[in-house]
Amino acid sequence: MKKLLLILSMFSLIACNDPPRDDNNEWNNINNSNNSNIHEDKDGDGYSQATGDCDDNDKNVNPGMQELPGDGKDNNCDGFTDDDYDSDGFGSAVDCDDHNPNVNPRAVEICNDGIDNNCNGLIDLEESDDDGDGFSECQGDCNDNDPKISPNAVELVGDNKDNNCNGAVDEIEDPCDCERNEVGGALKNVGPNASVASALGLCNDAVFTSPVQVTGAASYAVVSYDEMGVTPNANGWGVIRPIAPRIIDPEVDPVLPTSCQYVVLFTGEKLNPDPQGEDLFSDYEMDLNYSCTDPVSYIDNAEPDDVDSECHDLTQVKMIIHTPPNVTSLAFDFLFLSSEYPEYVGTAFNDTFYAIMGKNTGDATHINISFDGNGKAITVNNDYFEEPPNLSQPITGTGYEGTIGSTTGWLTTKTPIEPNTVYEIIFSIHDEGDGVLDSAVVIDNVRWGFDDVEGPITVD
Repeated sequence: MKKLLLILSMFSLIACNDPPRDDNNEWNNINNSNNSNIHEDKDGDGYSQATGDCDDNDKNVNPGMQELPGDGKDNNCDGFTDDDYDSDGFGSAVDCDDHNPNVNPRAVEICNDGIDNNCNGLIDLEESDDDGDGFSECQGDCNDNDPKISPNAVELVGDNKDNNCNGAVDEIEDPCDCERNEVGGALKNVGPNASVASALGLCNDAVFTSPVQVTGAASYAVVSYDEMGVTPNANGWGVIRPIAPRIIDPEVDPVLPTSCQYVVLFTGEKLNPDPQGEDLFSDYEMDLNYSCTDPVSYIDNAEPDDVDSECHDLTQVKMIIHTPPNVTSLAFDFLFLSSEYPEYVGTAFNDTFYAIMGKNTGDATHINISFDGNGKAITVNNDYFEEPPNLSQPITGTGYEGTIGSTTGWLTTKTPIEPNTVYEIIFSIHDEGDGVLDSAVVIDNVRWGFDDVEGPITVD
């Protein structure tokens, strides 16, 4: 029994003499191990946990990355997944202003606000013309993926498209020269500043690359006719009234409303009631004393017998036109009146009307597109002059209805054109051989067509 107690006493002594456990050292070892881990760059992206890498097992996640919207990751370790500060569905990597919900890659470019709304690197008028029709979205192109749709296109009725980007589909508009004032209802396009282009029927200013010019002696008139009778002096020229655009081919020519104005070019004083000079006491001048170069000198398709002659009192309407992108032809209606008929038929005294057209380049060919069935220019020698008093278009009140003088009937010229091309178009009239015995041309309904024309034609 004593022996057992002695053994137990020895075990107790040994236990009491064991060295104490150092818990602090154990925790220090653990901490040292953890500190070593956070400084380690496990994914080799140049960042460790200690330097802000929030996923050190993915080299595409670190503070130096850009946020990639839609991948479900906090790519740049800023504490936000797929940063989209303005909640427009696009993160800062692709949203060029992630604090404006109206700016992102799918936004529509808002013109004239000085902002790159759609984040394509372009602002407002810098926007590209994607379909090459000459107009960007900020220049009014309502479909910049279709080159036949733009602000200077022509509305093609029946195709269910807004061809001319005016906000309406398949509309037939009233002629712009019939536009009226809200108060009183009088025609708007009247007075000394009346638009020649509108009176001719060219209502879309977008087709003009420069203002219409009337040059030379500049003897012309914008003539109005108001069937309502509320516009002062809008009574036509004599009995000549504006007409509806003539239908040459019923299969392709649309039925369009009658206009309210036309343009008249003169070789003497405008609206002279005595173009034959029979009234010796008239206050009107037949001869405007304007010398000129005969236009035949720059017409490339002139007939051999249409030679350069003595030119007087030239008046020309010049237009530089960017043709609409969806058209293939141009047409207009006209009357030619002359006090030289019939006594100067076959002589050198042949007042002449030309419609001259060519591409607007320095070396472009310019041709006359108005001529009779024999290719002759429009003079008293053409096939279309009518014998009084059996006139298809009466001319009473113009001064050309006397014993000397006559007119053609209404004629229509149609010519092929290339779409989206710049042309120079010149309506020209002049006295030939001398400056007396006047002539005039009435021009109306310049219009675009969608049909194919083999060559310039003039039909009665």
